[in-house]
Amino acid sequence: MDFVIRRSYKYRIYPAKAQISNLENQFSMCRHLYNRSLAERTDAYEKDGTTISYNQQQNSLPELKKKRPWYKGVYSQVLQDVLRRLDKAYQAFFRRVRTGGKPGFPKFRKRGQWNSITYPQYRKRPDPVITVPKIGRVRLVCHRELPDNARVKTLTITREAGKWFACFPAELPFTAEPEQDLTDPLGIDLGLIDFFYASDGSHVPVPKHLRKKEKQLRRLQRRLAKAEKRSEKYYKILKAVRKCHYRIKCRRSDFLHKTASDLLKKSGLIFYEDLRIANMIRRPRPKQDEDGKYLPNNASAKAGLNKSLADAGWGRFIEILKYKSRRLGKKTLAVPPQYTSQKCSACGEIVKKSLSVRTHRCACGFVVNRDLNAALNILRIGMDTLQAPT
Repeated sequence: MDFVIRRSYKYRIYPAKAQISNLENQFSMCRHLYNRSLAERTDAYEKDGTTISYNQQQNSLPELKKKRPWYKGVYSQVLQDVLRRLDKAYQAFFRRVRTGGKPGFPKFRKRGQWNSITYPQYRKRPDPVITVPKIGRVRLVCHRELPDNARVKTLTITREAGKWFACFPAELPFTAEPEQDLTDPLGIDLGLIDFFYASDGSHVPVPKHLRKKEKQLRRLQRRLAKAEKRSEKYYKILKAVRKCHYRIKCRRSDFLHKTASDLLKKSGLIFYEDLRIANMIRRPRPKQDEDGKYLPNNASAKAGLNKSLADAGWGRFIEILKYKSRRLGKKTLAVPPQYTSQKCSACGEIVKKSLSVRTHRCACGFVVNRDLNAALNILRIGMDTLQAPT
């Protein structure tokens, strides 16, 4: 089957000092426009209940440039994209209200909270030197080639932990590989001791990228708290904190991609639990007695568990596994997670055990690691699902 897919190609760029200053000024102006437009919308609604649309704000840009000439230093399409981002935030807010979720009204952006600009109609391909409107010629490290049949749609310049990147979202035709025989099916159980335990007995320990950097982060954050706000020292330490988080992010992403690729090399069919990770990392609800006094609700221990769950990156791993499997003509399938750890994979009896018990022992004599038992159950449920008549 042939269809079009979208992929983003990210490259490191090295702007000159004058260009960095120009980019930072543009970020500041984009943030100012976002906050001004947000205030304009909220004030109009609070005053007489009127709603200002994206088209109205976009049409007012030429007049705004006359009143505030410094906006002329930003490419017009970049300013339009800023208004489009605000409109998307509003649409997302109304969608959450309709669906009964947490509304999350758009917030004003503080200094340092705007780190990208987008050129919506940029069509040039990445080269060792790219020309960016209102910025000039910028050196780019072209570490991988863009496919010849890829059509560049936009260009986004981003800043991450003091590093600069150019992102080229592109459309390219994609021919799906014919579905293979789906040999060597595997069930995998995700965990916090072993990142996954597979039904063939293989397992990978959790790398704990955030936990390994916690001491360094604590030290930097203490120094940041003691530094005078908005001073040169404050921003220097803040840059170090961001750099530390950036390294954690890169190492986690590298681990997840490599782990998913290794799994797909040895199996054409992978089953995993359909976990609701967002629900798993929610804070516990406060408990009150009859007099209204708050009771212990184990929030501290739950906070540590939530941090470990977020550090593991299960949701991102599943996303990577799914898109890589589609590209390779392989298959992944989610199965219900109920009783996969409690049920004996040998006889089917329920053997209740707490999370601290790491060995599954059944009256039938079957003794095995609890995660391997869960992986075997996941494999069985998955195979039963495939073989069930539709």
